[in-house]
Amino acid sequence: MPCPAAFLHSPSHALGACVLAGVERDTRGCTLGDAECFSYYPATPMAVISWVFEGTLHMLEECGSSSLPRLGPALPRLVLSGPQRRPAASWSPGAVHALSVGFYPEALSRLIGRPIAPYIDQNLPLEGVAPPPLLQACQAILDTGNDAPFATLEAHLLPLWREPGRASPAPYLGDWVRSLVTRATHSTGGRSLRQLQRRVRNWTGQSYRDLQLFIRVEEAFIRHIEAHGSSTANLAAIAVDAGFADQSHMGREICRVTGISPARFGERLTNDEAFWYYRLIAGELGRQPVVPEKLMRQDQLKR
Repeated sequence: MPCPAAFLHSPSHALGACVLAGVERDTRGCTLGDAECFSYYPATPMAVISWVFEGTLHMLEECGSSSLPRLGPALPRLVLSGPQRRPAASWSPGAVHALSVGFYPEALSRLIGRPIAPYIDQNLPLEGVAPPPLLQACQAILDTGNDAPFATLEAHLLPLWREPGRASPAPYLGDWVRSLVTRATHSTGGRSLRQLQRRVRNWTGQSYRDLQLFIRVEEAFIRHIEAHGSSTANLAAIAVDAGFADQSHMGREICRVTGISPARFGERLTNDEAFWYYRLIAGELGRQPVVPEKLMRQDQLKR
């Protein structure tokens, strides 16, 4: 096993409409410097439940434009993170073993029996949000140890999720957003533009325009992978292919999602241990033989 180790877990077909993917990180037995104990994550429209099996994790908290970020309190062992509109970072003072599972926001909303919108940009103890059946299922992952935690989670989630399955060969956000629009279009209760917009927002806590940002940045990321991360990649062409107005527009939006410019992003993706999450996703997307469909026309559903 490489040290440190990171694994991307894809859901079974039965949970493909509930879970996007799971990410497991294990640094036990590794010697890491303080800077290598950071982990950087992009903004995301997904809701996330995390399990901290060993060690402690602290989120970096913004203190305003005039101050440097500071460490927040240690996260609970079971934590719910709502969709995040800004990039995030965590730090561990020592070895850590943790699992984070991304849920489609409309699916987790159904599991907790509440709208997901109030939890946007929040990191909360799961026990204060989840109903007893879901909390017990998640607690069981901690109680049974940390061997194969994602498989154990699936076994406990299946009885709670009684919806048709959906194949999930790769964690493409674009495919999810397109399916949302299709479902919104075919739902009862009206098909006007405003009604479709309201339906998407009610399901996800975010507007379709907000979700388009993630589609474009994901597409740019995929294009960058196709170019093998070359420093000479044609960023202007990538910007056009990904649906941005121009290269400057792409740079601003990528910085909004990742907190770093495209030029610096490529270097840190290659050399910075704290960017392990991005490398994990890039490796998975690079193995997929099928590139997702072209972006939907931007004028199909504008805010």
